[in-house]
Formats: sequence, C-alpha cells, structure tokens
Amino acid sequence: MKQLRKAKKELTNPHESERLNAVAEVFAEIERAQRAAVMDQRDALDLDAEDGVERIDAEERKTEVVDLVDAYTPGGRSLADVWLERCAPDALDVDDPTTLGHYAEMSGEEWEQQISRWADSYRAQAPGTLDETDRELADHHVEGQWGVSLDRFEAEVVEFDRQRALTDLLAGPSEATEQAVKTNTEVLA
Repeated sequence: MKQLRKAKKELTNPHESERLNAVAEVFAEIERAQRAAVMDQRDALDLDAEDGVERIDAEERKTEVVDLVDAYTPGGRSLADVWLERCAPDALDVDDPTTLGHYAEMSGEEWEQQISRWADSYRAQAPGTLDETDRELADHHVEGQWGVSLDRFEAEVVEFDRQRALTDLLAGPSEATEQAVKTNTEVLA
C-alpha cells in the first residue's frame, strides 16, 4: 500500500518525482549521446547535410519526456498541448498551445459549430462577406490567427492523432538521428 501511495504521488506531479526524472534523464542522455556522435561525424568529415538536425540538449529533452508523462496523468496538461508546444509544424504559429489544444479536443459537431461562430463574427463585422461560405470565412480567420489554411489547421490540430503525437514526442529525436545517419551516408557516397 505504501508503494501505491508513493506511485500515485509521483504521478500527481511527475516533474517532482525523483524516479521519473532519473528515468527521463537516462533516456535523454542516450539520445543526446547518439545525436552527438552523428554531429561529431559531420564536423570531423566537414559534411554539409543541411537537414536541420541539431545537437540535443539533454536537460531540455528530459523536461520533454517528463512533460509527456505529465500529459498522461490526471490533472496534467493535455497531450495535445504538449505536442503542439513541442512538435507543431513550423508553419503553424503556436503562441498558446492550450488555446490550440482546445480545438484538438473538440468533437466534429463542436468543430462545425466553431466554424459557424467564426463565420457569424466575420459577417457581423464585415457585411461584404455575406456571399462567402462559413468555411471560406473560417479559412480567413485561421490563416490570420495561426498562419495556415483551414484545411491544414484541421489536419494538424482538429484531427489530432494521439498515437502520432506519442510517437513524435517519444521517438521523434531518435528518428531524426536515424535519418541524420542516413543523410551522412548519402553525402559520403
């Protein structure tokens, strides 16, 4: 029973858990060392890969891993918030992941109602938009607010995929390192 209480306490606030932080630190250090080896190889061979892969900050990565655990605990941030903060496409302007996370949590019906609200708001402010469809007006709003089209916003945020998010957050750096190794091989060939 004592261990159960301790585990519950650790999951209540993963950032305060010594055990979770220790595991995350080991995980982050493994990823950092692997990435460093690839980057050192590039430096030693004067490779210009231009693939955007950079060295991993182990402390930052540890925080990312603990944030992921926090997203799976009661009262923690949502997985959508964590993914949007850490992995959202560059084109998507993410000042406030929580606001965007709200859209990721919407049902299809709620999302259609949101599109209608944006359209109604535009029509009230600009009577010249009466001929545009709700989706066209929502597209204007989303483009202005987050820098992407409505279709892209729906694909990246509204149709949020928990499995893809988990993979991106947990395996993303390792996958990028693997791709960097392949890029090094191609550049050397």
